[in-house]
Amino acid sequence: MNRRALISLALLLAAVPAGATKLDLFSNVEVRASNYQHLPYGNDARSQALYTENAQLGFVIKGIRLEKTPDSTMDVGIVLQSIGAGASSNTVTSPQFSDAAARLENSGGAPYVKNAYVKIYKFMRPNITATFGRQDFVLGQGITLSGGDLGLPGGRLEVANLYRSIKADLFFFRQFKTNRYLKVYGGSAYYPASEGLWQVYHFWEADDGASQDILFNALSKTKKFSGVRYVLTQSQLAFDGEAVVQRGAAKLAGGGTGKYEAHAFMLKGAWAQNISFFGQSKVRLGYGRASGNPGAGSDTDKAFFPAFGAKFSGLERKGYGAIAGATLYDMIKTSATLNGLPNGVSGLNIINIGADLPYKKFIISADLYKFRASKNANGGSLQIASEYDIKLAYAFGENLAVNAVYAVFSPLGLYPSGKQAKLISGAVSARF
Repeated sequence: MNRRALISLALLLAAVPAGATKLDLFSNVEVRASNYQHLPYGNDARSQALYTENAQLGFVIKGIRLEKTPDSTMDVGIVLQSIGAGASSNTVTSPQFSDAAARLENSGGAPYVKNAYVKIYKFMRPNITATFGRQDFVLGQGITLSGGDLGLPGGRLEVANLYRSIKADLFFFRQFKTNRYLKVYGGSAYYPASEGLWQVYHFWEADDGASQDILFNALSKTKKFSGVRYVLTQSQLAFDGEAVVQRGAAKLAGGGTGKYEAHAFMLKGAWAQNISFFGQSKVRLGYGRASGNPGAGSDTDKAFFPAFGAKFSGLERKGYGAIAGATLYDMIKTSATLNGLPNGVSGLNIINIGADLPYKKFIISADLYKFRASKNANGGSLQIASEYDIKLAYAFGENLAVNAVYAVFSPLGLYPSGKQAKLISGAVSARF
């Protein structure tokens, strides 16, 4: 365990006698073995066996009384996380998994601090809850902003009943990326309608460091994201739709300025129905699209690309497709470009149809995906790939589950070799 993790844990445990009413202790462990075959990368097809261990251990002291503000209480929490590839240390250097490993403080299995926060209830006013420190946070579906395995360091104010039943969040985070810190700040509002929940948000993503974007080689840039989300959950029907507009400006390395004009949306629906042989099942349908760049010679970047969208789990991708791990703007690396797509290709169109089918004590999940590029600046094909996944899950109870995945990724027009990539994966997950 590294020194910072030990110090943080010691400080937390030392605070237990200070008027605390409850200590929550929890852990999550996932052990996964995956075998990727013939992943397309440039003109090659690469195979990779990957064994990973992902563990969390959390301590949360709840209900600490604040003597000078008797109506207020606070929670203090620390979550330690360990992500590693076991003895297969060479796996984290593979190009398909290098981005996932590079974002971690330590990808060799040594624990690091994922969360370290203070949460204060009735902060200054009865309807305000404040959280300071490294914390979990997901904005909307996670298209634009998510803490993932790292948490987000900063502050958040949750304001209940801002106006009637409207709730508001204000947040500021300073997250590390590659070799520099980015500032993320903004807010969101929630309105519970009669049959669903509306969420609107706006935030700024300020990067004062030099970096390569999809189109620009920028000295600094500020992107602005404005989004709206609607969530509806009923007994047999669920819907989740989110649309985002990206704007902003960049200071270019070659002189002058550039601007951002992009957009994205994701619509997901699920409904329960009785299917013969399986019984009560769930059918899912999803469609999403993000804008891309029609050409390279422009001062306007039309490729949607946030810095901190949800896309990783441990050392592997997390997204649409077990192999592709796609977001609306990138996927598992098939080239050395920022979005993993062939040079000049940007933006994704995603179609997903799937079902969860109960069989005895198992859940069988089947998904079909189609991936298509929004734009190809070289004027070539837009067809990326299709993929189908089959997952078998068995729960021994609330605290232990095993699952197995078989997936086939079929490259289309953008990849002339057309050789199918395959994944066989198994995992054991336990928690208490």
